Amino acid sequence: MSTPIDEAETPEQQRAAKRKTHRKSRNGCFQCKQRHTKCNEEHPRCGNCVRLDIHCTWPSRERFSTKYPTPPESHAVATAERTLSVGPDVPVSSFGSPMSIADLRLLHHWSTKSYQDMNADPARWPAWQIDCVEVAFDFPFLLRGILALAAIHKTSCDPQADRQSLLLQADTHISSALETYRKNLEHPSEETAMAMFLLSMVIVTYNLASAQLEAPEDPIGALHHCFRLVQGVALVIQPHVTQIMNSKMMSKIVEQGPGITFEGKVPEVLRLKKLAETKRTSAHDFYTLAIDDLHTHFLKTRQCPPENDRLAIAFSWSSHLSEEFLHLISTHDPITALVLAHFAVLLTECRLAWWIAEWPLRIVLAAQKLLVATPELLAYLDWPLEIVKASAGER
Repeated sequence: MSTPIDEAETPEQQRAAKRKTHRKSRNGCFQCKQRHTKCNEEHPRCGNCVRLDIHCTWPSRERFSTKYPTPPESHAVATAERTLSVGPDVPVSSFGSPMSIADLRLLHHWSTKSYQDMNADPARWPAWQIDCVEVAFDFPFLLRGILALAAIHKTSCDPQADRQSLLLQADTHISSALETYRKNLEHPSEETAMAMFLLSMVIVTYNLASAQLEAPEDPIGALHHCFRLVQGVALVIQPHVTQIMNSKMMSKIVEQGPGITFEGKVPEVLRLKKLAETKRTSAHDFYTLAIDDLHTHFLKTRQCPPENDRLAIAFSWSSHLSEEFLHLISTHDPITALVLAHFAVLLTECRLAWWIAEWPLRIVLAAQKLLVATPELLAYLDWPLEIVKASAGER
């Protein structure tokens, strides 16, 4: 039973007594305050910051209750960050440590150059230049992914850049991003869903782009790894697919038109299907399924509206591959190598972004090298070789 307020108390004393029952966090960290989230006030990192794997900074010592005294070292860090803050309760960074000039240069490169190369359609550029970065400020693991990709992009497009320094930055940032990415995969949440989806796209692009800087010894193995990553995007989306697909952010990134039935034939791909049908092995069904879907993606890519991103449509083929077909790729199966060579042709029919431009020729040449051991199959490589080499000569 509550005790009535003594009538002799002053109005100030009465207000103070009432405030004692207030349950809202009074001494929460800056990050929880900025996110309008209740903080459990655990030191040195609160529960929310531990869960999101972000830096945790606190108000000045005099605002803490005596229950949570601040160690001298932590107080010094908090004081330094308050000195650099952009507002009364807003620290400059929840990045894990204050961003260096090198990091700021990468962010500048992203917001002035890299974003344009993330999508062929200028209408989608603001999503990468503005919206994605705004999400990244709330989720530093995404920010690290963006900085890693910006470093690779700068290495690729700026011959005067310090290559070794940029590659080191890229590796540092992507390693940190992946550490949090893996933790969040184990415990998906609605709060991190969009940031995780965006980072998934960044990771796929990063892997394809970084492999272009130094040609991999095994292009087919490298492509297999990237296909696995693409399928990982679907894994990230699955727990919160409705939220992500219906978001304004998603509508800015990809075209989501109504389903269309595409008609027509691509004789070269159908010829490959006939070859697969002659192989009476346990892999027959997996070949046929992958080739049928590749044929469908040829038709979709060729007949899609001009405003759609052809490359995204073409590359979505890899997200539909069966586990069995992916295994065949990893074993360097000859028929799957031919299928990949035809996929390389599909890529040439798109506007190739910087992170994929070298891959079509690389795939076909790797298939040619592999098929030397099965000369009866080399004739099926004539069309991919002709198209891909002509495309490479035009660039």
